[in-house]
Amino acid sequence: MDREELKKLYNTPANLRLKHIALCVIGVAIAILISLIFLADKVSWQLWYFMRGCAGVLAIIFAIIVSILVYRVNRAYITGKWRNKK
Repeated sequence: MDREELKKLYNTPANLRLKHIALCVIGVAIAILISLIFLADKVSWQLWYFMRGCAGVLAIIFAIIVSILVYRVNRAYITGKWRNKK
């Protein structure tokens, strides 16, 4: 029963939007890192560090977005359970 409620909360339009944004952000970060693997010998060290920095920033943004998503879902779940008991 609880998993179904959480699944409903994760699939609300606002939370789905956050989920899709997070997946796009981490997808871009992974694409940058994969391109660095194949272009290791062909790029300058300045571009190498810039691309690694961008991938790191995108990973941090991903972590922030996912933590916001988890917070919003758990807050809605807890307040919903609390209201139902009253």
